[in-house]
Amino acid sequence: ASRRHLLRRHILPAVLPPVVRHALLRLPAAALALASLGFLGLGAQPPSPEWGRLLAENHPYAERAPWTVLAPAAAPALLGVLAVTASGGVRWPRRRLRIDDGPGRGGD
Repeated sequence: ASRRHLLRRHILPAVLPPVVRHALLRLPAAALALASLGFLGLGAQPPSPEWGRLLAENHPYAERAPWTVLAPAAAPALLGVLAVTASGGVRWPRRRLRIDDGPGRGGD
């Protein structure tokens, strides 16, 4: 068998789903790390939006207007839930077996 055939039929179906699943499960941790750096003021600079900086800027107003803190805090949590949910459905599509029309199956 050629290298391409071995890669497409045997190696990729065994390797690709776990790698994609691992990447999806690492995504919320990376987003939370970036948000925590932004909250501390070590993230992106002020013209660019960032969840952590939004939390830090709206922290003094949390008692009067809690919705200003709720959206930036709920976004990483929602990202985590979506990533875990999506990682459960990552599978390689299975090939359907072809059933040849034999005698007596309408293929005469």
